[in-house]
Amino acid sequence: MVKSGTMRLAHSVAIMSLAAGVSRILGFLRNTAISALFGQNQLTDMLNTSFVIPDTIYLILVGGGVSSAFIPVLASYLAEENEEAVWQTVSIAFNLVLTLVGIAVTLGMIWTPWLVHLIAPGFNAEQVAYTAYLTRIVLVAILFHCLNGVLMGTEYAYQSFIGTAIGPLVYNAAIIVFGLALAGKYSIAAFAISTLIGAALNFLVQVWGVWHLKPRYRPVLDLKHPGIRRIFKLMLPVTIGLSIAQLNLFFNQTFIASFLPRGSINALTISSRVVLVPILFASSMGIALLPALTRIAMEGDYRSFTRYLSGSLRAVVFISIPATVGLIALGQPVVRVLFQHGRFTSADTLATTEALVFYSLGITAYGAYEILSRAFYATQDTVTPLKIGLVTLAAGTALNFTLGPAFGIRGLALAYSLAGCVNVALLLYYLRRKVQAPLEGRRLLQTSMKSLLAALVMGLLLNLAAGHLFLPASWPRLVREGVELALLITLGVLSYIGLAWLLRMEELAMFLSVLSRRLRRSQAAVG
Repeated sequence: MVKSGTMRLAHSVAIMSLAAGVSRILGFLRNTAISALFGQNQLTDMLNTSFVIPDTIYLILVGGGVSSAFIPVLASYLAEENEEAVWQTVSIAFNLVLTLVGIAVTLGMIWTPWLVHLIAPGFNAEQVAYTAYLTRIVLVAILFHCLNGVLMGTEYAYQSFIGTAIGPLVYNAAIIVFGLALAGKYSIAAFAISTLIGAALNFLVQVWGVWHLKPRYRPVLDLKHPGIRRIFKLMLPVTIGLSIAQLNLFFNQTFIASFLPRGSINALTISSRVVLVPILFASSMGIALLPALTRIAMEGDYRSFTRYLSGSLRAVVFISIPATVGLIALGQPVVRVLFQHGRFTSADTLATTEALVFYSLGITAYGAYEILSRAFYATQDTVTPLKIGLVTLAAGTALNFTLGPAFGIRGLALAYSLAGCVNVALLLYYLRRKVQAPLEGRRLLQTSMKSLLAALVMGLLLNLAAGHLFLPASWPRLVREGVELALLITLGVLSYIGLAWLLRMEELAMFLSVLSRRLRRSQAAVG
């Protein structure tokens, strides 16, 4: 049962990771377009800052509730085969989000200049005014994002990934197309406007995705409904916890960075987005894992629970450690190929690479967090992650205000990575105490050591190979550097796989097994 469940989980993760990977590529193309058109300066700093207030509204009102409360509650109703309760809960949640977010957006519109000055005290009056203008546009987009959160959570609970896979692709593609089309008329504000258009189109895709589930929507707002009360109870600690995480990110990428040289906010933002690529795998696994963990926790089978959990953590480590070493070794060519176009200069590349290298040190910690936090949510314990989040905030704030002023963007990126390590260490410790079952720590340590050894050898090979690739100088710069980077990444992947095979890592066998089955299914479909 556990084995077949693991295979289904791997299949779901493969679908979601593929969709997330394509979406991330489109996201990079979006950032590349912005960088090429406007460079890395106060304009891009203001655009990035304009997302802080809307993103905070999303995280507080919806972001935490979807994964920590909404999906587990719906999954528990589905386990009981009580679809009537599912759609009652979905209807009330949708109407409630529409009401609360509508009020929050309205208030945000009124208080925008004051809020911008609060989050970016290093901005002058002109920067505050233009950032407030951009923020008001993005605030409307957040209303659609929040409604999307409810619809996507519903699909996740049903383990249906049609809308959730396609919607983000439509969103990022719309930002690129409409942003480029409108940039000549609206300057960098075109990308705030295109964000609104993309969010609206994503909403339509999610409606289409939920439509396949034969929804039973009702225009009701019953706050006493048992499902809604359970969501509120589970969601409140997580909402506070996410507010804490957002506060840590705010100090890291906006508040302190607003006092640093122009372009620092943008360097921190786009480098953190590059680091998110390997973390997306863990996030996809965590989301796909949550309904299964919820059902197992309800049955009280904690040995199966920890087996699922241990396998997921080892898979995250297997991917994250070589990703860290790879980004440290290839950080500069990655940034150069992705962003150094148009007005984005070589000096901008160096600054962004510095942040990227230190952010990459936290990949494994933040990847493990995606799994461990959902393990607590599956047991309907959202208080423990909140307490841990408070400790992490204290540590992160101290690190930000110590390392940031002293070492600039490098110090801020390192502070964020170290805070993630503190967070995941505490989550591991308290989860082991909670489930009273072994988390297979020895196997996890063994995977970590083998992955680190293979990744270090891979990094050494990449450094040696990087100085011996000589492609024709007559090729266009982007083509030459793109081919060089592709060859180096291919070498890194193949060498890591080969070393993992020599070290007999079972995580490699699992990935190859999933890939083999996918290929057989594709061949059968063609035949």
